[in-house]
Amino acid sequence: MNKIDTPKNIVSSSSLLKIANRMLYNINKKIVVHNERTAFLVLSLAKNYNLNKKYSLQDLVILSLFHTIGFFREDIFVNYSPTDSVIDFFTNKKATNSKYTFGCYYLEFMTPLKKIALAIEYFTEPFNSDLKKYIYQEECKSFIYFSARISEYLDTHPDKDLPEDLNSIAPDYFDPEIVEVFNKVNKHNQLVQKIRNGFYVKELSDYIDTIKFSEEDNSSLLKLLVYILDFKSTVTMQHSINTSCYALSLGTRYNLQDDEISILYTSAILHDVGKIAMSKDVLEYPGKLSMEDMQIMKTHVTYSKKILTNLVDEQIISNVSNHHEKLNGKGYPNNLKQNQLNQMERILTICDITSALTDSRSYKGEFSKDTVLKILKEMSLNKEIDSDITQAVCAEYDQILKERDELQNILKVDFRTVIQKYNEYLFSSTFSLMQDIGSEENAESIEELAEEI
Repeated sequence: MNKIDTPKNIVSSSSLLKIANRMLYNINKKIVVHNERTAFLVLSLAKNYNLNKKYSLQDLVILSLFHTIGFFREDIFVNYSPTDSVIDFFTNKKATNSKYTFGCYYLEFMTPLKKIALAIEYFTEPFNSDLKKYIYQEECKSFIYFSARISEYLDTHPDKDLPEDLNSIAPDYFDPEIVEVFNKVNKHNQLVQKIRNGFYVKELSDYIDTIKFSEEDNSSLLKLLVYILDFKSTVTMQHSINTSCYALSLGTRYNLQDDEISILYTSAILHDVGKIAMSKDVLEYPGKLSMEDMQIMKTHVTYSKKILTNLVDEQIISNVSNHHEKLNGKGYPNNLKQNQLNQMERILTICDITSALTDSRSYKGEFSKDTVLKILKEMSLNKEIDSDITQAVCAEYDQILKERDELQNILKVDFRTVIQKYNEYLFSSTFSLMQDIGSEENAESIEELAEEI
C-alpha cells in the first residue's frame, strides 16, 4: 500500500478557535460569555494603546478568549465542578490560582500562544508597575485582568453604571494607563452599551475571522480540539485519535485524493466534538446505558453539527452528522439509507465502529481480533455497514492496527512537562493549600490527585 502522509490542515485558524470556543461553551456557558466580553474589551483597548513589540494584538486577544481554560477541567482542583453556576474568578486563594496556573502551562504547551501565556500564571496578583517595565507579560495580564473585572462587574450589576472611579472595583489591581485608555474609548459609554446590547459579539467574531497562523500552529490548534474532549472524557479523546488513524489507513487504501483524505481525516478528528455537551456520567458509564441515557447520548451528533456549522466544509459536517447512520436505515439521527450515504461517510462509520471495538472502555477491555472481525462481518451481513470496506478492514486488520499505533503520534501530545510544572506549583505551599480547601480529608484528596497525575 501507499505511504501514509500527515494530511494538510483544511480548517482555518479562525474556525479552529471558534470551534474550541463553542466546545467550551457546552461545558459552561457563563465562563465563555465572560471570556468573550473580556476579549472584546481587550481588543477595543489594545487597538488604542502602544503595545510592547514582543507580542501581538492577535495573541493578546486569543489569550483573553481562553484565559480561564483551567476552569473547564474538573480535575484541576479537588471539590470543584466546571459546571458550577457561581464562579469567583478573582480570589487570591490557591484554589483559584491553581486554575490560572494550569491554564498558563496548558496554553503555553498546547497552542501558538507560547510565552505570552505566562501572563496568566500570576493572574490574581496586584498590578506591578516595576514588573511591567521589564516583563511584557505583566502588560498582557493588566489588559486581561482589567477587562475581566469590567466584564464581571457588568454581569453582577446589570442595572448599574460603572463607578466613576474604576479603581474602586479592585483597588491596586488596575494599570493606570489602561484605565485612562478605557475612559477615552468608552466615551459616552460606548463599550458598555455594546456589551449590554450584545453588539460586541459581531465585532469580536469579525476580528477573529482575520486571525491567521502558520500551518504548524494550525496543527497544534487542531490537536487542541481533540484534547478539549479530555476535559470531559479521556476515553472519548482517545477514541477520536484512534478513529482518525483508521480514517487515514482506509482513506489511503481507497486511493482517495489528498483533499479527500484531508476531509476524511478532519471529519474523524471532529466526529465526536458534540460529546463535550454530554454528562461525564453518561460518557464513561461502566456498563450498558439505560434507554433514557442512550437517547441522551444520541444527541451528541446534533451538538456536533451545531458546533461545526458555518466553520468547516459541508462534507465534513455531513460526515460527522452521518457517522451513526446505517445502510439499512436503522441508524440515527435521520434513519438514512444506503443511497443517501456516500463512500466517505461509509468509511468514517466503519472507522468509528472499529475504534469503539478496539478501544478499552470503563466497562470493557479491547476486544480480541476474532471478536472484532465477527462483529464487523455480522454488521455487514445485516446491511448495516458497507461490505467492501468491511472486507478491506478484515483482510488487513493486523496491518491497520499496526498503522494505528504508528499514526497516533500525529495527534498524541506528551503532557509530562505541563504536569510536572503544575505539580511543582501545586505543592509549593502545601500548608496554605490545605487551608484553602479546609480539611485534612481534602488534603488527602490532593495527595491522591498528585499520584494520579
